[in-house]
Amino acid sequence: MKIDILGAGPAGLFFAALIKRADPNHTVRVFEQNAEGVTFGFGVVLSGRAMSFLAEGDPDIASRIAPSAQNWSDQHIVHRRETIVIDGGMLSGLGRVTLLSILQDFARSAGVELLFSQRINPDAHLDCDLLVAADGANSAFRDAHADAFGTRVTDLQNYYAWYGVEHPYSSHTLTFQPYGDGAFCAHHYRYQPGMSTFVAEADPAAWRAAELYAMDNEERRAFTEKLFADRLGHKPLISNRSFWRRWRLVTNDRWSHGNIVLIGDALRTAHPSIGSGTRLAMEDSIGLWRALREKGSDLAGALTAFEAERKPIRERLNNAAVASINWYEDMAARMKLAPYDFVMDYLLRTGVMTEARLERESPDFMRRYRAWKAS
Repeated sequence: MKIDILGAGPAGLFFAALIKRADPNHTVRVFEQNAEGVTFGFGVVLSGRAMSFLAEGDPDIASRIAPSAQNWSDQHIVHRRETIVIDGGMLSGLGRVTLLSILQDFARSAGVELLFSQRINPDAHLDCDLLVAADGANSAFRDAHADAFGTRVTDLQNYYAWYGVEHPYSSHTLTFQPYGDGAFCAHHYRYQPGMSTFVAEADPAAWRAAELYAMDNEERRAFTEKLFADRLGHKPLISNRSFWRRWRLVTNDRWSHGNIVLIGDALRTAHPSIGSGTRLAMEDSIGLWRALREKGSDLAGALTAFEAERKPIRERLNNAAVASINWYEDMAARMKLAPYDFVMDYLLRTGVMTEARLERESPDFMRRYRAWKAS
């Protein structure tokens, strides 16, 4: 087959490598509008479970990623200046540029053609058997066929910006900060020995109280830097297209249209509060590759099988994401809780985690939680 892929993000690159390695006779091209080495953001997080899923797709990619990752086995939540430690979850932080570079090398070694600085007009005719739209939440090809895909885009209430900081955090940390009648939250974790991601979030009440609506992005960066100065180790926040915006929740009723199929954020955005965006994008790649491998030349059957296999998984995580979104949009009210009750409320917010599961996976936290409740 002739396969064209739009977007050289994790989903597009991983699928390209998998399908080309499976059958070198395929002609596989990846088109990316940005120049090589240019990306937004800083680090991404992969769970131990995510690394296992990637190894199922191809053991080689997991072995390539592991040496570059920063690893930790707990999470810290800071509320009322008290840090609560939740044990039991293996996580890895990795620079987004590093991950993309690994995936680019992986794809090139398989024989994939990577074409950078190539903005493809959605009205253009690409001579291919399969067109994979992996061009992110703002996918032009999806939007050009929005009615056919049944695309829905919802702007959420909270605002956020993705920064970096030269301060190495020991673990994935959430810091909650009241402000006026609202609240800010910072999600921060290291992805290189001396470098961390710092995602700042504000609910509408905090956005108004801080008058962030009246500032430009540099003034917003300076305000955030001052607000979280202690957590930043008094280091400056670093911008990389770090614009404050509302998160866009994208869903599609149908995953394919003709010979076009959606994967990754073009298909469905995963809210960052459940930390699965990169993993889900790359799992979509595995699912599409497997469907094509099993159905052979039956392209329509492969696209139907891909959706049938992956949609229930995506639906479950989408439901968890909606519950998490509702929690964050109500975080100011929940911050009235004492630190341990607040953390427990946070951990149970999606319905995926239960107290029984916490007993198994986070025994140290549960021991401290029970001791606090008893006192």
